[in-house]
Amino acid sequence: MVRYRLDAFILIISILFAVVVRSSPTPPHKLVKRDTTTDKLSARKGGVLFKNGLQTSCGVALLNNQAALVTADCFDFIGKNVARSLYYQIYTSRAFTKTSKGFDLRDIIVHPDYNPVTKANNIAVVTYNTDKEKDWEMETAIDFDTWKARVYTQRYIKNMTGLVWDSPEYKTEDTVTQDDSCSELSPIYKANTDKFTCTTTLATPLMTNSSSCKIPYPVLYAQMGDDLYQAGLFSHSVVKGGDNICDNEVHSYYTLIGDYLAFAEKALDKKFKYHGSDSSSTPQSDPEYSMKDASTGVIDGTLMLGGDFYNPESLIVGSFTSSDGTSMTTDSNVNAENATDNELASDGSNEQDTDSDSNNTSKKTIIIAAVCGSIGTLLLVAIVLFGIRWYRGHVSRVHDPYQAPSAQDFLQEMFENPNGGRPPPAYKPPEEAHTIQDQTPNVANNAVSSDNRYSGLNFPNDKD
Repeated sequence: MVRYRLDAFILIISILFAVVVRSSPTPPHKLVKRDTTTDKLSARKGGVLFKNGLQTSCGVALLNNQAALVTADCFDFIGKNVARSLYYQIYTSRAFTKTSKGFDLRDIIVHPDYNPVTKANNIAVVTYNTDKEKDWEMETAIDFDTWKARVYTQRYIKNMTGLVWDSPEYKTEDTVTQDDSCSELSPIYKANTDKFTCTTTLATPLMTNSSSCKIPYPVLYAQMGDDLYQAGLFSHSVVKGGDNICDNEVHSYYTLIGDYLAFAEKALDKKFKYHGSDSSSTPQSDPEYSMKDASTGVIDGTLMLGGDFYNPESLIVGSFTSSDGTSMTTDSNVNAENATDNELASDGSNEQDTDSDSNNTSKKTIIIAAVCGSIGTLLLVAIVLFGIRWYRGHVSRVHDPYQAPSAQDFLQEMFENPNGGRPPPAYKPPEEAHTIQDQTPNVANNAVSSDNRYSGLNFPNDKD
């Protein structure tokens, strides 16, 4: 009987427990699949380019802790040379070293065949942190045809005070055959389909106050096996059917950087790591490698954008232009000074005038600066010489050794003015002694007495 009651009690308790669990307002925990791509990107050292202290959207592919590849469009140029009056830095993410730092760029070496109009060879190698030893390296993906997927990525420092990085934002695309529109919109891509990737994917800017439009991802990673390797840098975007990146079809193109490792190695006299599909894979080894150039930048009815999308004034805008820079409509290397968040390009007919005015203003500024600098230098030299002459004259008047009284002059003045000074008692000039002796006998006796008193001093005998 007791056993029956115990079993009934246990049964009742079990039923009550089940009812309580089912009626609980707290839902059961769901298992969430971990975002392994974010973890892999965070484990890879990444970088961002700063220009004059401002963060840019420009892509950076770190080769090691001393060198990196950067899109050439991200630099300002005077003629064919990078304008070094601007202050360029690279900040590296924490990743495996657990530290984030900013470094000034030392060398900026642009590919000799870089074409700002067509975007051929839109690449530069830079150095930084050169006073330290090499202590880590990054691998660059090669063997384009073997990639499992493409991962377009952007990085951003959300807090400069503590160098706090936002989580990498990315978009994964399966490796597929590019559609024909990629070739139709970009002549340089059409001439080098195996040297670029093309995508219509755009990113919401991590710098939320920079633009209300979506922008291209700065860096391309390749999935090879289960890991990710840096593979490309954003080169340019082509807008079809208008001048507004927000509301029109946009294709973005990425330069594959594996082909430029040899160029970087020769420029810096260093070796860099790569990752292939197997141990026998190697990147192309010609340091003089150059893309096949195109006859034009973009086709008619399209607009090409490049550079820093965080700063519309630094954005490079180009429309239908020949590769030699002659005619058509505009010059490709134009700053979109009148671009806004929703209108990142101006009318093509105005861009040529803007470029001309910008070039003229730049030349005038250089001439004025040179003239002012020369005049200022001459004035500075004259002031320095005047100051030296004044100082020397002042010192000579105050400390002239020929004008200062000597000890001999001082003694002579004392003897010439006996009332003003007292000569040594043991000394009397001979002439004075004879004169006194002839005038007064008592004085003579005193003189004799004085002679006897000071005879031990070996003065000449003046009695003769």
